[in-house]
Amino acid sequence: MLERIGTPGYETVSRPDKTVLLLLQECMNKIENPVFFEIGVGIGATTLEVARMLNNRGSIWLFSRQTEVREVKADLEALGYANVNGDWSSPHNTYSGYHFELAYAFVRNALPRFDLAYIDGGHVYHLDAPAACVLKELCNPGGFMAFDDWQWSLAKSPTLSPQKRPATAVDYDARQVSECHVQLVCKTIMDTDPRFEFVGLKDDTATYRRRP
Repeated sequence: MLERIGTPGYETVSRPDKTVLLLLQECMNKIENPVFFEIGVGIGATTLEVARMLNNRGSIWLFSRQTEVREVKADLEALGYANVNGDWSSPHNTYSGYHFELAYAFVRNALPRFDLAYIDGGHVYHLDAPAACVLKELCNPGGFMAFDDWQWSLAKSPTLSPQKRPATAVDYDARQVSECHVQLVCKTIMDTDPRFEFVGLKDDTATYRRRP
């Protein structure tokens, strides 16, 4: 999977999230073995840089489709990184997803508390709202939750807009197509929780910090 980074057709997913890397460095300055969650792996551009920075310190937990997690984990292990956990990837059934895996693992006490979570998944409310609800309960005091693609919407998507994918207009109503779902998640799930403070928005990534 990592071999796709920088190749034609993958330009928009080949750049690691700079905000996440800055937050990780802040965590590393204070915590010996940080725990990092990544929700939505893509081709592993951010995951690779996180692995390089941690250099086998702490742990990396991946939540995405099984194919993505399996390939990225194998690629990282081949590079010598042994701190990657892919136990909670989701199968490819229609309604499977990281939202369910997080909830399922959480009620079984199968997940550690994290210091930084990077949410870069489907960017739609029915996936990211329940995921955020579970993640909030696993965030360490002083830990961060970073939501990518603040401005993204189905209408703006080069592959999922109704013009490119007519089925989108069947799957979602017009309000859902035009709405920026990540903003909706943050306004309803994060901004209403006094345990969390909004740190800022940079490069289309919104950051929240759990108060100490």
